Amino acid sequence: MKAELNDIADEVMRKYRGLPKDYAGHIPVGKGASGSDTSKIDKFAEDAVLAFMDEQGIGLNVLSEEIGFVDRGGKKTLVLDPIDGTVNCTRGIPFFSISMAVCSKTMADCDHALVRNLFSGDTYYARRGGGAELNGHRIAVSKFNRDDSLFLMFDGRDVAPESEKVKAMASRVRTMGCASLEMCLVAQGSAQAHYMNCTKRSRMIRIVDIAASCLILREAGGEVVDLTGNKLDMELSLDDRKNFLAYGDPKIKELVL
Repeated sequence: MKAELNDIADEVMRKYRGLPKDYAGHIPVGKGASGSDTSKIDKFAEDAVLAFMDEQGIGLNVLSEEIGFVDRGGKKTLVLDPIDGTVNCTRGIPFFSISMAVCSKTMADCDHALVRNLFSGDTYYARRGGGAELNGHRIAVSKFNRDDSLFLMFDGRDVAPESEKVKAMASRVRTMGCASLEMCLVAQGSAQAHYMNCTKRSRMIRIVDIAASCLILREAGGEVVDLTGNKLDMELSLDDRKNFLAYGDPKIKELVL
């Protein structure tokens, strides 16, 4: 399955890099299955994935941000965000990805996951029980040191007031705009936590955003929990929305929750 996921990412990256410089990827072209606007670049990338899967006979169902659930007769489902970090992508910020996880019934049973930065080509991969890697090299989370720590956080409109207290726990805070890659930064030890506490349900995280990076982080030695402290799981549905804390060091869970 690693090879198939890499092939899908290769195809999307090849087609993305072939777009003209004046490609208007930000233009809305309809509504996605979750009810949010679908941009031209999102539809482009999703169509590329679906066409490639058909051409190569990759026998997985698909749950994707734009088209929703597609029953392709498979026993497992590819949980797909064809472009995670759409705003970054359309505004020239080089921090956006394709995120893919292979699941059976819920996010918790994901057994293969791949996240690729579509600008740099950096590729994160994990197999359940097999560890996590970045560009073929094993990665692991880092210990929390309050005087030299970096938290990645949801911020801006609709942020919960509790987030201010969490900010004060780290020496540095960043908001990057791509949940899959942000969680992967925790997995590789570059950041120690990724915290999302949003007051507006429609902006909370969905399974397509983080299914892949959850497995990658867990295989790197970290964990992802909801804001009551329970291990995060999500249904194979775009209707399931959650806030969460992802961390490498359990001390962070004790401090934040």
